[in-house]
Amino acid sequence: MIKRFYRTVRGFMNKINEDHVTAYSAQAAYFVLLSFIPFLLLLLTSVQYTPISKQQMADAVIKVCPDSFKSFVTGIIEEVYNKSLAVVPITALTALWSAGKGIQALTNGLNCIYQIRETRNYLVTRIRSIFYTMIFLIAIICTLLLLVFGNSIQRELTKHLPFLSNLVAMIISLRTVIALGLLAFVFLFLYKFVPNRKATLRSQIPGAVFTSLAWSLFSFGFSLYFDYYDGMSNMYGSMTSLILILLWMYICMNIVMIGAEINCYFEEKFRQVHSAAIERIRKEYVQLLEGSREEEEKEK
Repeated sequence: MIKRFYRTVRGFMNKINEDHVTAYSAQAAYFVLLSFIPFLLLLLTSVQYTPISKQQMADAVIKVCPDSFKSFVTGIIEEVYNKSLAVVPITALTALWSAGKGIQALTNGLNCIYQIRETRNYLVTRIRSIFYTMIFLIAIICTLLLLVFGNSIQRELTKHLPFLSNLVAMIISLRTVIALGLLAFVFLFLYKFVPNRKATLRSQIPGAVFTSLAWSLFSFGFSLYFDYYDGMSNMYGSMTSLILILLWMYICMNIVMIGAEINCYFEEKFRQVHSAAIERIRKEYVQLLEGSREEEEKEK
């Protein structure tokens, strides 16, 4: 039993190395981060059209950022509010085009894991990548709002919509489960539609569940570690925030790729079990036919 488990784990690790998971994860992390900056600029620039002040925006962002990232994000907010609104169209175009590069890098990695070639039209694939990126970012924002601002949202909704107080209280009490479910749905969607292949949603559940749990646990542990340990700031100085974001994104992309490897592994095992079951049924059917023929011959 132990040897079988060891061989399974070793084979799984060998496949990860053969599929260049770490290389594709690094590529995806770089392009996701590259797309995150213009998207953040677009989001913050758009906020200038609302009554939200610079201080209110800074206070809201600080609540959801680890201490190590606060100076980095507040610097972006200062830069955005000091610029003209005329740059919004340029920022929007840059953000939308750059945003697709992250998912495109993920697509290349997932295609390699499933051992398939990309045959779809480049322009269509790029537009799909932008669409998937928007869904992914919206899901992340909704998850952050639910986990970080859940209590504030509950108070406001209870104040203005008292008849929904019980429903809102139940949702807030289950916000961790709901957030994990939302992430699992996003990764299920990612594994189903991003690679250039046809697959059932059910076959992608193991990887989606693993990725949502591992992503959440790692992000929580990562934030705790760097809230209480400032060794990296002594090493990297003013570059600490950027290095931390890159490290976090790189490991998260590895988690996404490993989730795809899990799906690939279970799909292969399912095919083997399915083939074995079909073969067994076929043999039993043949034996049954032969037995019935022998009985007919005896009766004659």
